[in-house]
Amino acid sequence: MALNRMKMTCKLGAQEIDSQHLVKRITPNDTLKIAQTMLQSYMGTVDQQEETLDEALEEVVKILNDGYGPYIKNASFFIEKNNEACAVICINLWENKPLITEIFVGKSYVNQGLASTLIKRSMHELFLMGHEEIVLYVTVKNVSAVKLYEKLGFIVV
Repeated sequence: MALNRMKMTCKLGAQEIDSQHLVKRITPNDTLKIAQTMLQSYMGTVDQQEETLDEALEEVVKILNDGYGPYIKNASFFIEKNNEACAVICINLWENKPLITEIFVGKSYVNQGLASTLIKRSMHELFLMGHEEIVLYVTVKNVSAVKLYEKLGFIVV
């Protein structure tokens, strides 16, 4: 099923980083945790594409192995609580610009500021790496995500 998505961009700059959450870089050892959270967080939403854990794992491996352009490991993070990846952001270089390939939060962790923390951390790292802008595509019907991105300075292009 094709999703109706819109493109949003944001100029990069130094970000104030919330130190309340322990933000970790993603390693290959984290792929199963990340796939489990991906599947659980998207299940039953407008953004659900994977039906099984194997499909979610395949998608995570594709992202980390440059399947959507070069993976930017220094700007991709997750927040872990209770040995669970409760929030994840993956960044790839797409058309010479950093792209938020994935951003998701486990259902039991929504509305705790985790997505904002991860986005700001990624934006800060990308700015330090010399990038000027970040891009994402968001499902039009995902109104809460659109509002969050706008709050963080993203605009529709």
